Formats: sequence, structure tokens, C-alpha cells
Amino acid sequence: MKEKTLLKIALIVSLAGLLILYIISDNISIQEKTLEKITLENKDEMVKVRGIVSRLTDTERVTIMEITQPTEVTVVLFKGNNESTPIKEGNEVEIIGKVDEYEKKMEIIAQRARIIR
Repeated sequence: MKEKTLLKIALIVSLAGLLILYIISDNISIQEKTLEKITLENKDEMVKVRGIVSRLTDTERVTIMEITQPTEVTVVLFKGNNESTPIKEGNEVEIIGKVDEYEKKMEIIAQRARIIR
């Protein structure tokens, strides 16, 4: 084949791949769950939860918080993920993270934290 033909094929396939990735990325979303519906069976799943920060422990590298809906869960937020988010007790937050187990208790390792109020 000629170089021009190969270049055209490569360009068309690249553009088609980008279009497919764009369509897929629009359809991917994490459904918000209540804390009652999340159990240790959901370990390693990505979840989105909302709640009120009832307790906050801030260290140099990590922020550990308890968020409360009707039930409580521990959320671990590493500083590299959200250094600029000044979370305080009493804030309503939205957490996106992975369900994990620590000392036989469920916790969420946050990848993103956002203050709602």
C-alpha cells in the first residue's frame, strides 16, 4: 500500500476511536447510594455518598472523617487527592471513592471530596 493510503486509514481509525471514547465517557456515571445500602460485599466498588461531617481528624498526609446520614461511615481522604478542599465539621460533603475494609469495619477511600454546604 502507499503511504498516503496508510495515513488516511490511520487518521480515520484514530478519529473513530476518539468518537467512541467520547460517547462511552458520557454514559459512565456513579450512582449515589445511601450508607445503609453499602456493605462489605461492595468492597472495591466505586460509590458516591453524601453526608454531614460529624468528626474530622486532620494529619499531615491524610484526613479521616466520619460522615453521617442516618448511619455513619469512616472516609479516608489522602492529601494528594484534595489538598485545596477545606473540609470542616458540620459541612455537607459528597464523596466519590472505593469501599474498603479496615479492622473488620467498612470505610471509603475517597478519590474525590466536594463540599456541598
